[in-house]
Amino acid sequence: MRKVTSYPFLLIIKTGIGMDVIKDKRKATFVSFLGWSFLAISIGLMIYFYYLIIRLFSIRYITGGASGLSGGIVPLIPGITISFDQLVYFLIAIGIAVIAHELSHALVARAEGIPIKDSGFLLFAFIPAAFVEPDESVMKSSSPKSRLKVYSAGVAANLLLGLLFLAIFAMIAPRLLNGIIITSIVNGSPAALAGLKPGMTIVSVNGTKILTLKHFMSYLVAAGAESKATSARLLFVVKYHGLIQNVSVFKPKGAAHIGISVQQSFRLPWLVSIITALYLINIGFALINAAPLFIPLPGGVLQSDGGYIFLEVIGKLGKKAMNAGFVFEIFTLLIIISLLSFSPIRLP
Repeated sequence: MRKVTSYPFLLIIKTGIGMDVIKDKRKATFVSFLGWSFLAISIGLMIYFYYLIIRLFSIRYITGGASGLSGGIVPLIPGITISFDQLVYFLIAIGIAVIAHELSHALVARAEGIPIKDSGFLLFAFIPAAFVEPDESVMKSSSPKSRLKVYSAGVAANLLLGLLFLAIFAMIAPRLLNGIIITSIVNGSPAALAGLKPGMTIVSVNGTKILTLKHFMSYLVAAGAESKATSARLLFVVKYHGLIQNVSVFKPKGAAHIGISVQQSFRLPWLVSIITALYLINIGFALINAAPLFIPLPGGVLQSDGGYIFLEVIGKLGKKAMNAGFVFEIFTLLIIISLLSFSPIRLP
């Protein structure tokens, strides 16, 4: 029986559709065996999460210096970190990631003899999601190893799905290269004075065809356009609103750059964007959900899968250890908050 519940910014739709345990013993045994690998993946990701967090914290607050991690942890916020024109790709990726996550929990639970009472969908603000509800009484009475397998299934599913889409991206991206697109121009720079504009696709420079970012940057360095000690004259062939234009840029001595920001351009950009969003969201979701997190909320709490795994293990040491575990999870959350960065995320 379908049931709809609404709260401010939250809509929950329960379908009334449950799932019985897996009857086929060979199939159940196989899925249960996979559960051990899912648990290993989750624990490995938890360790890797703390490696990244400690490294990022050290870079930001202790040692400083440049790093690919120095940008911090970027939350998904429409209009701030995600442009509205790319929002649809992220929403599709989030929906697929959450559905895969929840179905994996359900599959392993059923293999471990834990039926699913209900399932449904929810809409948090504008973000779509899905959920399954295992039978709590059976879940509590099941063995710790069964619960650990169930908790870890979603994390493993998202990681494997993310790696799959990353492999797909690596296969198709080189076949869809289509030059370099200008994303921004520095006011008063040589590029701005020459008439280059955001949205232009760079086809060639001084007669050399440009297909990749690496090729473009190496050419600028070789032409002296990335050094204050040299001047450089560059003839850009660009495509803008379907028209081919020639733009001559002169960088004088003393200027360190020509003043543009660029990113890779592809044919079928919508396909590349959605595949990129799918691997970014799934891998990011797996990593953050593997972390032991306890988030107090009005009327309840939100616990990550890594949090359930962490407390399941540490709970064997007694009530004091469990309380210390909650404190550690909240401390982890505070560290994450301290490392947030509101840098824009751009898909290809």
